Amino acid sequence: MNTLLQDLKLGVRVLLKRPGFTLVAALTLALGIGATTAMFSVVNGVLLRRLPYGDETRVVVLWQSNLKNGVEREETSPANFFDWRDRAQTLDIIAAEPFAFTLIGHGEPESFRSWIVTAGFFDALNVTPLHGRTFAPEEYEPGKGQVIVIGYGLWQRRFGGDPNLVGRQLTLNGQPHTVVGILPPEFQYPPGRELWAPRQPRNSDRQARGASFIRTVGRLKPGRSVAEAQSEMNNIAANLAGEYPQTNAGVGVVVAPLREAVVGQARRGLLVMFGAVGFVLLISCANVASLWLSRMTERSRELAIRAALGAGRWRLTRQLLSESALLALLGGAGGALLAYGLVKAIVAFGPRDLPRLNQIELNPLALCFALAVSLLTALIFGLAPAAQILRPDLQESLRAEGRTMTGGRRQRLLRNALVVSEIALALTLLVGAGLLARSFIALLRVDPGFATERALALETMIGRNRNAEQRVALVEQTLPRVLSLPGVRAVGITSALPFHDNQAPTPASVTIEGRASLPGQDPTAYVINATPDYLRALGAPLLRGRELNQFDKADAAPVALINNSMAVRHWPMEDPTGKKLTLTAAGRVVTCEIVGVVGDVRPNGLDSVPRLEIYLPYAQFPAPLVTWVVRTTGDPLNELAAIKEKIREGNPTQTFLSIATMDQLVDRTISQRRFNLMLLGSFAALALILAAVGLYGLISYATARRTHEIGVRMALGAQSGDVLKLVIGQGIKLALIGALIGMGGSLAVTRLMRSLLFGVSAVDPLTYVVAPASLILVALVACWLPARRATKVDPMVALKYE
Repeated sequence: MNTLLQDLKLGVRVLLKRPGFTLVAALTLALGIGATTAMFSVVNGVLLRRLPYGDETRVVVLWQSNLKNGVEREETSPANFFDWRDRAQTLDIIAAEPFAFTLIGHGEPESFRSWIVTAGFFDALNVTPLHGRTFAPEEYEPGKGQVIVIGYGLWQRRFGGDPNLVGRQLTLNGQPHTVVGILPPEFQYPPGRELWAPRQPRNSDRQARGASFIRTVGRLKPGRSVAEAQSEMNNIAANLAGEYPQTNAGVGVVVAPLREAVVGQARRGLLVMFGAVGFVLLISCANVASLWLSRMTERSRELAIRAALGAGRWRLTRQLLSESALLALLGGAGGALLAYGLVKAIVAFGPRDLPRLNQIELNPLALCFALAVSLLTALIFGLAPAAQILRPDLQESLRAEGRTMTGGRRQRLLRNALVVSEIALALTLLVGAGLLARSFIALLRVDPGFATERALALETMIGRNRNAEQRVALVEQTLPRVLSLPGVRAVGITSALPFHDNQAPTPASVTIEGRASLPGQDPTAYVINATPDYLRALGAPLLRGRELNQFDKADAAPVALINNSMAVRHWPMEDPTGKKLTLTAAGRVVTCEIVGVVGDVRPNGLDSVPRLEIYLPYAQFPAPLVTWVVRTTGDPLNELAAIKEKIREGNPTQTFLSIATMDQLVDRTISQRRFNLMLLGSFAALALILAAVGLYGLISYATARRTHEIGVRMALGAQSGDVLKLVIGQGIKLALIGALIGMGGSLAVTRLMRSLLFGVSAVDPLTYVVAPASLILVALVACWLPARRATKVDPMVALKYE
């Protein structure tokens, strides 16, 4: 222990003796360790941290797959859910259905996105309320379910964390509901909702197979596996397809672990980012190792004297490792502070669709990770230089003077190898960032099929306590009021707005007049309800025929618009206007005449593919949950207050589930890609800077050690250009070697990024030209600075330099 303390004391004195070296090395390590620790915090919070659902390995999510529609995973129809639940033997199946509650009283009316859940929901997820209880079995019976459980966020935001809220009654949808429990903050499944109520049986439950909106969860019975459950559900799906060919032909079941459903598509991106930040850490270590090796070369005489006086190789190695450990811990402390700020920034500005974003924090596990990384970096940058330095020729080291020592051939090769590795790693990150940048640019160039600027979307529930005729009457009275505002150009209503993550069109089985089809083989399209001016408000073009108009009322002949994809699919060589088709959706069968064709819109984001869509008049098919689309002459947010006031003139208690501009909706769909680009771009820029600094340091060190040689060359007639070529050539040679290695590494590594790319290949030629060219340019600048300094050497002074 005493010997260790002596080593540490000596290490502190050595580091303090060269404060400039210590500061630069510590800052370099702090950048690498800080970025790595911050990214570990993200990966830990999103991917690794245990889900708060008790024995999560037994909880699975069940999705419908619909081969007929080309859909791999979708939510479940009510009738399919009940059949799954009744027939499954390997797992207990429960469900959550999206719902909306409107609170009146306790301040301004407000609507909450909610879930109504089947019996056993909270038991399957093993949830313990923070206050109160969950639902009793009898509360799922008809007429007895006037109780609710609220989420922690709603409890804090709306009720100020009142501990006496449990047991109180709230007026929801015009009915009194008793608060029986408050859930803990970590419970957020299914996500996006903040209130839960019991789902009671309905007469239509066993018939509703067309619409898919049920979130289905299962808990494996003891001793059962996911594979067994998948096999059983495949058999159940096959049986249902035989029993109900009209709706279930081609419908399968996907059983997936809950963690997979929670994490979603974020896993691949986060793992790529974590690997990228690992490259940054390696570059930091290589940079410091190069500095450390130069420093050790200067101390060769000191180490040789200590060896000559009897110090063994292990004793000297231990001393050097203690110094590198102190430096690494200093960098680790700075890295922890940097990681704290980075984590705060990621949580504050990260995409809202990043799962478990609120659980990302710099916790004790992340700090332990930072400590472990610090000690590992001490070994990485300290051991290899120590092994090289501790093989000196003692007689040569004792004869030479420290300031003229340039190190042996092994030391020079190691320094060169470190710089080459930095450049290779930096180029790999540059290529990855370039691919993401090219992908993002390609995404922004995609035409969504509608005009995104100067448009506002207001989601409302207008079906509460109103029948179909009353909904239509309310809409027809309100639309002219909103349109009368001086800043409004067009206004319309739809049941499914593109890019809106809370609404989806209704799938419908389509029978085309005059064309025979086999049972269960009818084509499928998605039905959207819309008012006459909706397409104009959305900015979607009319390609043929006419738009929906004010004469398409409930008592008029049913009509429909179809999108261009459907026209091309079913009428590729003819005009579909005037044709008829029969739709079967949500228990209704209706025959419509096609009166027009509209342009395709991308439904779920710029990277989504247009689907077959049918637009029906709202007056003939009035949906209860709708979105108002208002196109304005100026900034739509400036008109928001007036628009809300006009909508509330016909319904003073009208609430809004969500409000956003169309630009904001588009921005949300690209936020995850932008987040990945910002992260990888930042890592690539940091890696490029560190690699350039490493190359600059190597060339500066080598040039300083060759001062005498340069002076001789200049005294013998060498010009400044000759000196520039000599010094720059040395650095560019290393940069080219590193670039070649980096190109090979990039071709291998970027294949892992294919799922993160859009509209660009993983071997995009432009990226593989621009990234190396940029790196060589930066390397040229890094070499030019010490080369320029070398040209200013006074030959007379250099000749006296020893």
